[in-house]
Amino acid sequence: MANQLGVLNALDTGKTQWYHFTAIVIAGMGFFTDAYDLFSISFIKKLLGRIYYFDALSEKPGTLPPRIVAAVNGMAFCRTLAGQLFFGWLGNKLGRKRVYGLTLMLMVIFSIASGLSFGKSPDGVMATLCFFRFWLGFHMLQSLQFILLHNFIDNYLILSLRTLICR
Repeated sequence: MANQLGVLNALDTGKTQWYHFTAIVIAGMGFFTDAYDLFSISFIKKLLGRIYYFDALSEKPGTLPPRIVAAVNGMAFCRTLAGQLFFGWLGNKLGRKRVYGLTLMLMVIFSIASGLSFGKSPDGVMATLCFFRFWLGFHMLQSLQFILLHNFIDNYLILSLRTLICR
C-alpha cells in the first residue's frame, strides 16, 4: 500500500513534461470535435436545403422538408443511446485509453465520409448523410466523452495541470 502511495505521490509532484501537453491537446480536441459535431448541423441544414431542395420558381430559398429535418435531428438521440451502451461496455472491457483512441480514429473516418455524402437524388444524399452522422456520433457522446476524458486526464496529468483543466 505504501509503495502505491509513493507512486501516486511521484505522479502528482512531478514536473510538467511534453507528454502532459500532448494529453491536454488530445483531450481538448475530443471535446471540441464532439461539440462541433452536435452544434454545426443547425447551420449546415440551411445550406443543405438551399443546395438540394432549391425551387427555381419559388421566391424563397430552398428548405429541407420536415421529414428530413426530423431524421437529421433525431439521429443524435438514437446514436446517443446506442453509443453509450456499447462504448461504455467496451471501455470497461478493453480499457478506456484504447477505446478513446478507437473513438478518435472512427471520428476521423466518419467525419470525412459524412462530408463526402453521395446519392443520385436529394433524398439519397440526405440518407447517406444521416447514415454517416449516426456512426460519427455513435462514439462521440457527451457523457462517454467526459468519462473517458476525465479518466485520461486523471491518469496522465500531474496534479497542478489536472486541477487547472478539471475545474
